Amino acid sequence: MTDQSQAPATAAEARAQIDALSANLEFGSKLLSGDVAATQQWNDLHSVIGKGGDEIENAMNGVVLGADSIPDGQSKLMAEGASWLRGLGMPDGVVREALEGAGVSKEEYRMVTDWRTRQMNDPAFAKRFLANEAEAVRLMMTASVVIAGGIKGEAKGF
Repeated sequence: MTDQSQAPATAAEARAQIDALSANLEFGSKLLSGDVAATQQWNDLHSVIGKGGDEIENAMNGVVLGADSIPDGQSKLMAEGASWLRGLGMPDGVVREALEGAGVSKEEYRMVTDWRTRQMNDPAFAKRFLANEAEAVRLMMTASVVIAGGIKGEAKGF
C-alpha cells in the first residue's frame, strides 16, 4: 500500500492521493478484496474531498466533488471551465476572477465592452478571431470574462 505519512490538508491533495492510489494495482487489489486498511485510507481521502472547502480553489485544482460516485454538477462545470480557460492561455488570475464572478467597476465594464465593439468592427481583428488565431481568441475571451462577470455587486460568475 502507498505510504500515507501525511494526511491531505486540502481536497486537491486528497484528489492527488486518490489518483495515485487508483493507478496502484496492489492498492486496487487490496481495496477490491475488502482490506480494512485500504478501505479506511480510501474512505478517509474521500471524506476530505467530501468536505468541499473552497469551491473556487477546488475548481482551480480540478477537484470535482462526488467524482467517484455522482459528480456535483456545479463543481464539475467550474473545474471544466477553469481547465478550458487555461487551455485558451488565460493566466490563473483571470481564471480565478472568471470563477469568482466578482465583477468590475462600471467604468472598467464600459471600457471593455467598448474595446470589444471596436475589435469586432475591425475587419482584420474579426478575421483573426473568426479564424481561431490564438492571440485574438485569448483577447476576446479575456473581454468575455470581464463582461460575463458584470459590474461589481450586480452579477455572478459562470
